[in-house]
Amino acid sequence: MVVIGSVWDRTVEFISDNLSAVVPIALMGVFVPMSIYTSLAPLTSSVASAERLVIQCVMIALGLWSLWGKLAITALALDPHGGRSVAIQMAGRRLLPAIGISLLLLAALLLATAPVLIALQLAGFDFVAAASGHPTPPGGPVRAFIVLYGLLFVLVALWVAARLSVVLPTMVMERRGLGVFRRSFRLTRGFALKIVGVVLLYLIVSAVAEKATQFVFGAIFGLLFDGESAVSLATILTSIMVGAVVTGFTVLATAFCAKLYLALRDARESIVNAR
Repeated sequence: MVVIGSVWDRTVEFISDNLSAVVPIALMGVFVPMSIYTSLAPLTSSVASAERLVIQCVMIALGLWSLWGKLAITALALDPHGGRSVAIQMAGRRLLPAIGISLLLLAALLLATAPVLIALQLAGFDFVAAASGHPTPPGGPVRAFIVLYGLLFVLVALWVAARLSVVLPTMVMERRGLGVFRRSFRLTRGFALKIVGVVLLYLIVSAVAEKATQFVFGAIFGLLFDGESAVSLATILTSIMVGAVVTGFTVLATAFCAKLYLALRDARESIVNAR
């Protein structure tokens, strides 16, 4: 039987024992792209359309960079004895399949949110005004539908996130292509509720820590430097501090999923062998 506490202990032990290998990957693969991403995000609402397109392309590239970093941390957590160089090589080999899987998940997410967009479109919602910061609230029936659908969406999304929590380590370790989805569902069968609890706890704690860091350091740097413009020294320094917090939580979550995959795989294989 897989125990969450044991998986967490293995995660912490892995990070503490391999800190010299984890830190460089985390800095280059997560911290740097996340800090730049956070600094550029405010510009998307204050520049012309052509410049916005360039910034969005840069942000996509930063997202792929961060994905590479997660793959490297996953590979290192799955095989610490291979060292940093082996993990980096594995991340490079599995980047393209990971991008394909990410695009499929993004397409599924867009499809799942389509009913809300369709309802707003039918209600005559002005998307242009909303994009410029002057939204017009939809009517009561549409709001009720959005609220109910949103609650259902959150519940389903949490369950799906739990069932797909080991997709990345499965992709790195087993190289199954699209079969990683079925493999992840099979490994997490009967364990989804426990993973949902971990996902909820992680989302709450990471969101609170990120917002607190942004608020505290944003206020401090805003007083020390000019923080009125969309991108200033204050916002850049704040983005660096937020990036450090996000990096820590990302490394923990990525390593935890890798150790969870190993625990679930060993548990499933022992059950099959026992039969």
